Amino acid sequence: MLVAKLEDGELSYVDRGTGDPLLLIAGIPAVADDWSALAQPLSARRRVIAYDNRGSGSSTVSAGPYTTRQLAGDAVALLDRLDIERADVFGMSMGGMIAQELALGWPARVRRLILGCTHAGVRHSARQPREAAQAFAMQTDDWALRMRTLAPFAFARDVDPKLLATFIEKKSRDVQDPVGYAAQIQAVLVHDTADRLADIRAPTLVVTGDDDRVIPGQSSALLAERIPDSRLQVLAGAGHLFFIEQPRETVGLLEAFLAESTGASA
Repeated sequence: MLVAKLEDGELSYVDRGTGDPLLLIAGIPAVADDWSALAQPLSARRRVIAYDNRGSGSSTVSAGPYTTRQLAGDAVALLDRLDIERADVFGMSMGGMIAQELALGWPARVRRLILGCTHAGVRHSARQPREAAQAFAMQTDDWALRMRTLAPFAFARDVDPKLLATFIEKKSRDVQDPVGYAAQIQAVLVHDTADRLADIRAPTLVVTGDDDRVIPGQSSALLAERIPDSRLQVLAGAGHLFFIEQPRETVGLLEAFLAESTGASA
């Protein structure tokens, strides 16, 4: 991985391909290489940058709590270090909240916006099913146990057992610093863009799975309703991490949206 220096730390990132830049912003507890199934094929046509958020992976773990605007500032700093004036931006879950703040606070830096399985704030979001809420409320210092407990809710109920087992094995190794994990959770809890969504000017694609039990689809519907020049795409048979469950469909969806928006041929 490459390293970008910030004023108060470092961001680790992966930079693939050439062409129009696409910045991928991860959620909790994701890291840059969780995007690989999506980033690799997309990099055949464009420059794809994925990074570990502050508090995750190999990036700096600073004292919390964090805010999604602070984390959006980190994304802007990364673009600055890479001499990227404008980028298409795809944020998943917490990354989608960061992407909203990026589009609101630094509109000139965002060309096209994709928001995956995210919300405009906890108090505006749909409730998780009870069993999912209980899993996320679990208190433990055993990272592998946490991943085994949470991972099934990140996918559709009929997810391929082999895919789920491979994901659990990987994420059990991706141990997140507890300070960074808690600070990112706090950023999600205080995130609130609901009353500012109408100020987003970037053409926006909102994507959710019809079996998302982490951030149910009604939350995505609110985003699409309030963001001008936006549309909602619901993927059938997909859960929260739809881009891992359905990478081919996700690549096609993104390429079509970005090509249409930029006027390029598909």
